[in-house]
Amino acid sequence: MYRFGSAALFFLLGISQIDAYSSFFGVLNAGGKKCGAVSGIPSRIPLRSTAKSQSKWISSTQMQSNVAGSASGESLSFITRPRTTNANWGVFFEIATKDSPVWITGLHAGGHSFASFDDLTRLDIGIYTKGGTCVGSETDKAPWKLIAEHKDFILPRVEVGDSRAQYTKIPLNTVVHIPANTVQGFCLHTNKKTGLAVRRKLNFDSDDVNGDPYFREWIDGVTDENDHFKMIAGLCPGEKLFEDVSQANNARAFVGMIEYSLSEPK
Repeated sequence: MYRFGSAALFFLLGISQIDAYSSFFGVLNAGGKKCGAVSGIPSRIPLRSTAKSQSKWISSTQMQSNVAGSASGESLSFITRPRTTNANWGVFFEIATKDSPVWITGLHAGGHSFASFDDLTRLDIGIYTKGGTCVGSETDKAPWKLIAEHKDFILPRVEVGDSRAQYTKIPLNTVVHIPANTVQGFCLHTNKKTGLAVRRKLNFDSDDVNGDPYFREWIDGVTDENDHFKMIAGLCPGEKLFEDVSQANNARAFVGMIEYSLSEPK
C-alpha cells in the first residue's frame, strides 16, 4: 500500500499546499459573531518579479467581471488590486460608472493586519453614500445617507501585500443605484484608528512604463477599474466622522470587493 505525504497528495489532487492551507484557514477566519461571508481573489496575481515584464496591468477579477452575465441581471463582483498598505478609521471613495447603470448590492472589506481577533477586528462600522463626488462633503453630514450600521462587528484581518486576500462582507440595508456616466460617493467608517485596511499610493516606479503596475500613479485619482466603472481614491475620515478628515494629499484607496448588477435586482 502506498503512503503519501501531504505535498504528494495535494500534487495528485492538482492543488498546491498554499491554496489548500489558505482555503482552510480562510474558513476558520470567517467564524465569529456577526461576521459576514469571506470572499477571496479567484486567481493568482503576478508578483513584482513577473510584473516587470508586463506592458499593462489587467486585474484577473476585471477579466472575470467582463464576461459574467453582463446584461442578464446576474450578480457580478470586482475585487480591487491585491495589495493593501496600511489602515485607518475609514475611507471616502467614489464609483464612477461608464456607459451602463450599476446597482451596488454589497461591499466586502478587511481589517488591519496588526489586529488581534478580540481587539481591532471587533468594531463598530458604518457605510454611507451620496450622489456625486465626495470632494467638499467630507465634513458635511447633510448629503450622506447611512446604508449600513453594525455594532460589535468582526472584520477579520487582511495581511499587507497579500495577493490572495480574503475580504468580509458588510451587509447593506439597501441597493445603491448609480446611473450611467455618473459618480456616487461612499464612506466606510469604524470606531478604531486602524480599523479598516486601505491602500496608499506608491508612486516610486511611475517613470518606468513597464514597471511594477502596483506602484504606478493614480491617474485622475483612479485606483481600480473594470469595463463598468472606475474607483476613485478619497480622503480618510478621523475619529469624529464628518468633522475630522485627512489632508488633501493623503488620499487612500478602498480595498475589498464590490458586488453589483447591471440591471435592477429582483
